[in-house]
Amino acid sequence: MGMFKDAPPSEHPDFTQVRFMAAGTPSWWKRNRHKALGVAGLLAGFWLANHYGTAAPAASCTPTATTPTPAPQGAAAAH
Repeated sequence: MGMFKDAPPSEHPDFTQVRFMAAGTPSWWKRNRHKALGVAGLLAGFWLANHYGTAAPAASCTPTATTPTPAPQGAAAAH
C-alpha cells in the first residue's frame, strides 16, 4: 500500500447546515438598465449632433482669379 490510506468521504463539520436559498427578484435597475442606458445614449447622441453637427462650409464652384488680368492666348506658362 502507499503512504496514504484511502478514506471514505465524510461531511465537513462547517458546511453541514448550509441551505440553498432561492434567488430574490432583481431590482428595478437590474431589470431596466439596458433601457435606461439606451435612452441616455440616444439623448446624448441627439445633443452632440445638434451641437457639433454643423457642416463645413461648402466649397464654391466658381474658380477664383489668381491674376487680375488674364494671360494672352497661346502664351506658355512660365515655371
